[in-house]
Amino acid sequence: MPSDQNDTAAGWGSLAGLATRFARQFDAVRHCVDPRYVRADWAERNAQLARDLLPVPPHDFLCHPAIRFQMLMGERIVPYELPFVRERLGDDALLAEDRVGEPPTVPVPGTHIQTSPNTVHQLHHLLRYEEATGRRVRDASTVVEWGGGFGSLMRLLVRLHGGDPTCVVIDTPVFAALQWLYLSATLGEDRVVLHHRGPVRPEAGRVNVVPIGLVGDLDVDADLFISNWALNESMPAAQRDVVARGWFGAESLLLAMHAGDPFAAVVLDHGARAVLLGDFMPGQQYLVR
Repeated sequence: MPSDQNDTAAGWGSLAGLATRFARQFDAVRHCVDPRYVRADWAERNAQLARDLLPVPPHDFLCHPAIRFQMLMGERIVPYELPFVRERLGDDALLAEDRVGEPPTVPVPGTHIQTSPNTVHQLHHLLRYEEATGRRVRDASTVVEWGGGFGSLMRLLVRLHGGDPTCVVIDTPVFAALQWLYLSATLGEDRVVLHHRGPVRPEAGRVNVVPIGLVGDLDVDADLFISNWALNESMPAAQRDVVARGWFGAESLLLAMHAGDPFAAVVLDHGARAVLLGDFMPGQQYLVR
């Protein structure tokens, strides 16, 4: 890991202190690329994001167009997904939004809690998976996510789990560095490790951020594989390699993608079944196993 991973200087756990180290973390992983895996449109967004976040990301980095318009949900989904999420959670505390990155927030009715449409949406994914499969997130000891965005789903998965799962998030170098920043600020830096060279052996009980160029060096045997609108937006080589590796050993799957996506047929052929998100997101589906 980069030499500053265990730095205990002032700023530990604070966004301001972590942000000053973002450039060093990105430099450590920027060479960990695999152009066979990344579509041209996403490569362009990654390049723009890297230019705008370096050397120190702004306090409102979640407002960047490459994030806000690609990864943050609008308020329209809240009336549909929030009631389901609240009923399944039984406790609204998990909905409380972390202010890291300045995401837009909305009130949770009848409480003093501010949440975000994105937090609601990510919890909806995990809880719909539990409902559809009869499995519980907390029963997965090792989880692999392909395409973790800025880290929101993994943040919530760790908290919903309630234990110390071993997690792996695979993404492009700039998003890997951003995930290190966001997850260190929200979960604590001691919970996060950013890998920058192979072989990659995930550290137990931590969120292991793995840049996409190190996938071939990754040694992991997962219980649950997740990829929501990410693996299907990767190049066919990425899809083939993940399938060839048996979803990194995972028996259980949670994927989301457009209904009718050609890759959906491959996932269904591997024992998954389709579950529609709902009328509020027509044409979108979960594929679960």
